[in-house]
Amino acid sequence: MAPTSVSPAFDKVGYWSPNTASIDWCENNYTVSYYIAEFWNSTSSILIAALAAAGYMNLASYKERRMTLLMQAFFTIGLGSVLFHGTLRHKMQLLDELPMLYAATIGMFICIETHFGKQGRWFPIALTAWIVVATVIFSTTSGTLQSLSFQLTYASMILSGLYFLRVFHTTRRAIRPTPPAVSRLIRVTAVSMITAITVWLIDYNLCIYINGVSEESLWKGWNPQFHAWWHLLSAYGVYGQSVLIMYYHYDMREMGPEVVMWKGIVPAVRLTSKTGKKID
Repeated sequence: MAPTSVSPAFDKVGYWSPNTASIDWCENNYTVSYYIAEFWNSTSSILIAALAAAGYMNLASYKERRMTLLMQAFFTIGLGSVLFHGTLRHKMQLLDELPMLYAATIGMFICIETHFGKQGRWFPIALTAWIVVATVIFSTTSGTLQSLSFQLTYASMILSGLYFLRVFHTTRRAIRPTPPAVSRLIRVTAVSMITAITVWLIDYNLCIYINGVSEESLWKGWNPQFHAWWHLLSAYGVYGQSVLIMYYHYDMREMGPEVVMWKGIVPAVRLTSKTGKKID
């Protein structure tokens, strides 16, 4: 847990005080606005919602419910993160963390059915039960136990998704070469996630040395806002992972997907017919 009382300059009192969230990140509280606890962490979360909105608008013309739910959950993560970091209240923290679990669960549903084929009705029922149980557990616990258990659960689900992507990539590459656009997206996604995890670990474990206000800080008066950078980098990385999941879902079904860059920045999946004509 990032220190919250290393100095009065770090843990200022603001509109939403006192903090009730199970974790307080390394950004100095209420230094930019009296009404926003972690200004940079909160505003950087807008990118998460923006990416999800762009992804939703650019869903392949064959809109499956699972894909729309994935982007909707991703969008909710962005909104919840804005509220969580803006208030540092426990209820707002749940609006950030629970949608992360929901989105990861939807992603796992897509990956498993892509790899093993359509499952019976028991499968969505089992996942729904898991979501209900997870919601109850993470809503009724607090402190370090809640924070660490959530982080481990979410990380394990993301890593499982990456494992399935590796399997999909290896399987399809044995049949035909990987399209250059897909290869680029894989590289960008990997770099984004690795860099994001690095800055997250520094922010989480070494806050006292980088917050700019504690006696142990390596520099004074400046905080690099690594958690805000985590938002930017992980948002692009997780979004890229989601696009790859969609791509291989359609590719395994021989629906002619291709990865394109919307506005030259945001990756998206387009579907083509067997003759190469756009379906949409």
